[in-house]
Amino acid sequence: MSAALDTIAAPSKTAGRARTLADLLTARGLDAANIVAIRNTLHADDMSRDFRTLADVVEANALPMLDRMQDGPRIAHDALVLSFAALDDGRARLTGFRRFLMRREGIVPTDIVYDYDAAHLLHAFIARAATPVFYDTFDEAGLDDLIEQLVVQWPQPLERHIVDANDPRLIVAAGEPKLNHVTR
Repeated sequence: MSAALDTIAAPSKTAGRARTLADLLTARGLDAANIVAIRNTLHADDMSRDFRTLADVVEANALPMLDRMQDGPRIAHDALVLSFAALDDGRARLTGFRRFLMRREGIVPTDIVYDYDAAHLLHAFIARAATPVFYDTFDEAGLDDLIEQLVVQWPQPLERHIVDANDPRLIVAAGEPKLNHVTR
């Protein structure tokens, strides 16, 4: 492809409507119907001197740990998951694309147990969760160039932090890929 085509950004509208996350995933050869999206926030009960905001969690590289802790089996075993960090105005930035493997109830992965820098998050979560469920995760390929770049508008209500990736209300807000970009 020519260098000129490399600079053409994808349109923000698809056939007169806003481009959805599902549109983007389909263009990448992924089935949005089989992917879950999670919008991570910092629960008020999880705040501490070290973690006053979600930005503090991100800066400490503890966000990948945070979304692996769920109150109940909210994400199916062996699910493909797009992890997002909450931003202002109901938007969210893509932080990971991983496969989640559910552990038996109450069994905490050792990398979480021994992450002393983020221990408060684990202990606060266990104290507030009715049914603590933990996941092992494995990175998936295909969206690496969108990590930390793609921003979506999260559907209302924002408290519903786990939705199907094919939800038509998940609208791409920024960081769209280039037209000629192909990922296999």
